[in-house]
Amino acid sequence: MHRLIIGMGVLVLPFTGVLAQSSITIYGIADAGIQISRFGNGTQSSLASGQADGSRLGIKAMEELGNGYKAMINLESRVELDTGGISNGYIAHNIGVNLTRGLPVALSRTLGSQLTPRTVVNPDAALFDRTSAIGLIAPAGAILAGRQYTPAYEVVAMADTFETGTAAGWGQILQGAGGFITSGVAIRASNALQYRVKSHGVGASLMAAFDRTGSLNHSRRFYGGNLRFKNSTWNAGISYQQEQDQHGRASLTSIVAGGSYMIGKAKLLAGYARMRNDHSAIVPLLTSVIGATYANIVGNNAKLDAHSITIGMQYRQGRGRIVTAMSHTDDHASHSKVWLYGLGYLHDLSKRTDIYTILAHARNRDNAQYAVGGAGYAGGFTSRSGQNASALQFGVRHRW
Repeated sequence: MHRLIIGMGVLVLPFTGVLAQSSITIYGIADAGIQISRFGNGTQSSLASGQADGSRLGIKAMEELGNGYKAMINLESRVELDTGGISNGYIAHNIGVNLTRGLPVALSRTLGSQLTPRTVVNPDAALFDRTSAIGLIAPAGAILAGRQYTPAYEVVAMADTFETGTAAGWGQILQGAGGFITSGVAIRASNALQYRVKSHGVGASLMAAFDRTGSLNHSRRFYGGNLRFKNSTWNAGISYQQEQDQHGRASLTSIVAGGSYMIGKAKLLAGYARMRNDHSAIVPLLTSVIGATYANIVGNNAKLDAHSITIGMQYRQGRGRIVTAMSHTDDHASHSKVWLYGLGYLHDLSKRTDIYTILAHARNRDNAQYAVGGAGYAGGFTSRSGQNASALQFGVRHRW
């Protein structure tokens, strides 16, 4: 059970033992490569860290307490191999225009630059931004406290053909036209308590978080849960989660369902997400800066009312995998639509190291400006609304 509870899809190796009943594990992923992009203003070449998997360094400790009880901790830090830092920004240099529609021209330009910051991933530069949790595992389940993956994102990971990474991953379009500020599914929740249980292939989790939490880390409350099923053929789940803004009003609400089915050498995957946000947590933050009238205009632009689907297949051939998927998001609030097409090949050099190449194309329509990125960094925006985006990625990934 503890492998399920502590992390999602992380390969770890024992490092050393502390006591007879205790263990410490140091693990990590180093992933980097080249992304060649076209976001509407020529060709851009970038050295990027975390294309297929976010590069990271983590520590896990487990102590056997007897009678089926265990204590555990998990600390995981983001690592940017290109800079050595722990934060990054959009790979595209364009400004998103959706959030500033209806503002005076001068304010629109100024605020547009502020709402399209160069640092959007871990802007607070938290050392253990990826995970920082302590927990108690018992025969009746586990209780975890700290910064953790959310129940809905766990189901997203089950349904994403590109395994929550690369420019072709479903997560590239699980948001509104305003990018990170209009996130559709919170990936992690700070200040969270979670209860997890699993028996005979059926699992469930319940989570509640209190203040400075959720997708923007400024929500007042967060709660959610999921139900999962897994056997040798099926891996499926369904989830629900909701945030509240600082006034206690319902903010980002996400429903996600999906999973995979194995048939011979092929794995078929599919997912569906319903995302809604009528009271963005950004509004109370902006009110003191630009006033209630203009903040409410941005808040209306930041509303989300979207449906998203994804279907795809992984096919194993020898030491390689051919991966292909198609995803679509239709956001009625921002009047934006996007189709994302992806094709890739991943080749295992060993049990821990693989190389990959990924081709992705986002077909933007109406107000959509989706530019594609990777697992550990955001794409950002194309040069204008309705402008398509394409990316070709080459990379190498090592796990330990």
